[in-house]
Amino acid sequence: MNKRPEPYSATVMAILAVAFCGWALRTLPLQGAAVLVAASALGYSGWIAFSYARPVRSRRVIAVYLCAVGFQLIHMAEEYTGRFPHEIVELFDSPRDWPEREFLLVFVFGFGALYFFAGAGALYQVRIANFFLWWYALGAGLLNGIAHFVFPVIKGGYFPGLYTAGGHLVMSALLIYLLIRENREIRAAARNAPAPAVSGHQPLL
Repeated sequence: MNKRPEPYSATVMAILAVAFCGWALRTLPLQGAAVLVAASALGYSGWIAFSYARPVRSRRVIAVYLCAVGFQLIHMAEEYTGRFPHEIVELFDSPRDWPEREFLLVFVFGFGALYFFAGAGALYQVRIANFFLWWYALGAGLLNGIAHFVFPVIKGGYFPGLYTAGGHLVMSALLIYLLIRENREIRAAARNAPAPAVSGHQPLL
């Protein structure tokens, strides 16, 4: 019989996601913050629906995720050299400034570290770590990639991040496919496995 997973990890992650979204809405240009809020909601929904009760076990999925994170750093290098924060402010005539130092510290170094820590945690089926797999797949990859094709249309020309945006769509599509397939394989294995005599290993957090 499948046990219902503990709710604490979902609660903690929900609180952190809401806090992050609140910070983004208070400090960043609203159009950029809106993308982050949508990414958080999509990532959380995918995590709860597919990987919360059944954390990822396949090293193949985690390897693709880590490759996607590496590509994310390449993408953000294009954004930084093109002054993405400044261009967002100019594009939407935002009254809020977005300092490049803040962009580097939070979104390149801060999130970059979190992405790699999450990859390590996913190797041990840590529930919260699996959130970041979906954060990239649906948010930083899919939604962000689409947004980078919309920004040049609004501007009428090149916008920082455009050249690497297509890679985001490819990496996120592959990761989404593998995450969903992983979930189906784990569910099928659970249905076919004999009931254990004693409680087995439970995923961490």
